[in-house]
Amino acid sequence: MGLAALLGLIAYQAGLLNGPGGINGYLEDVGPRLIALLVAITVHEFSHGLIATWFGDTTPRRAGRLTLNPLKHLDPIGTILILVRAPIGWGRPMPINPGEMRNSNLGWALSSLAGPVSNLVVATAVVFVLRYVLIPAAAINASVVTLISAVIQVNVFLAVFNLLPIPPLDGFGVVFGLSPRPLKVVLLPLLRYGPLILLLVLFLPQTQEYLSLYLQTGAGLILRAIGGVTRGI
Repeated sequence: MGLAALLGLIAYQAGLLNGPGGINGYLEDVGPRLIALLVAITVHEFSHGLIATWFGDTTPRRAGRLTLNPLKHLDPIGTILILVRAPIGWGRPMPINPGEMRNSNLGWALSSLAGPVSNLVVATAVVFVLRYVLIPAAAINASVVTLISAVIQVNVFLAVFNLLPIPPLDGFGVVFGLSPRPLKVVLLPLLRYGPLILLLVLFLPQTQEYLSLYLQTGAGLILRAIGGVTRGI
């Protein structure tokens, strides 16, 4: 009964029961974003685990997460929020153990950085395919454009957002991993209070304006850089 009620709530919130266009309208609206997030989250989390494994950490492999299977990286609550058109969604964090790495500081920093970098690689590859494969071959229509735009934008925004130096985001992992020990001692309490700070940044009106400016500026710079890179190839 509980599962049925939850599924009914998702369907209602998604507009499947009362929204214009029914299920077709819902799929057209949510489908591209859902596919884009599946790609972005899967590549992002897999890349964390891959780099950690290269440094000798066996945790990702033992957890069964060193895979490109999206089902291994989805978080139930984060996925539900995506399905009900919430402004946020997330995947399961990749478990890593810097203590197992040959160089724990560098390994932590690079495995953290690998997630955002992988998203930028995906966005660049999609722009390249669009510009030099699909458009010259005229193998593109409105649905394909919508999906490609979603994949590019979601990957870029996910990368920019995760570079914020607030735990549990990747930017903090990079900063903490590369910091000297005295600075690590100062930053250590943020590991406990970081999620609360992040929620305040996301939902306080006073910080939303600055967060939006950061995301828009960062994404704009990256998109222009990707355009320049693909033109030069």
